[in-house]
Amino acid sequence: MSPERFLREIKKLAPEAGEETLQKLLLFGRLLRETAHPLGLIGETRETDLLEKHLMDSAFLRPHLRQGPVADLGSGAGLPGLVLAILSPELEIWLVEPRRKAISFLEYARVSLGLERVRIVRARAEAPEVPRGYFETVTARALADLESLWRLAEPLLRPGGFLLAPKGPRGRTEVENLKNHHPDLVVETFPYRLSGGGLRMVVRVLKGSPS
Repeated sequence: MSPERFLREIKKLAPEAGEETLQKLLLFGRLLRETAHPLGLIGETRETDLLEKHLMDSAFLRPHLRQGPVADLGSGAGLPGLVLAILSPELEIWLVEPRRKAISFLEYARVSLGLERVRIVRARAEAPEVPRGYFETVTARALADLESLWRLAEPLLRPGGFLLAPKGPRGRTEVENLKNHHPDLVVETFPYRLSGGGLRMVVRVLKGSPS
């Protein structure tokens, strides 16, 4: 995906994104290539792969966000958390990550991108530093299978909040497993396609209100 096409596609997902926002996304792509890759946080180095497989894939979560704090679990190189922070700078976004080298990159990227509402926490999702029942949305891109991810996300969510997870070809099987083990959950899927790959989906899992 060329930078020009990437920016056109971003405008479809976030029509209000201005030139400063778009340039921050391209800058983040450069930071991933020049800094995150040498640290072993991502594998791809070609700009076209980075823009599509990482930034574009993360941006497909943007239309599903609501107002309220967001926790990105196992944030790694800031995917999807930093992409969402660039596209929605008004949101309070927590990047939860236990690895020191990833934390160093996240702190560098936050300063470089001028993302004042991003909070970086060196911890696992289960740690007391991550508040229970606080978040409107929990995201994670490659942390765990959907059922394991829900076990981590559910205690962190407010009633009525939801988990958002991008999933690939195995996503449908993971959704069915989650429904089988938690038949009362409201689980929705929103398919999308990256230009260089197969069908993917955003999975949205709602935490019900207390009875």
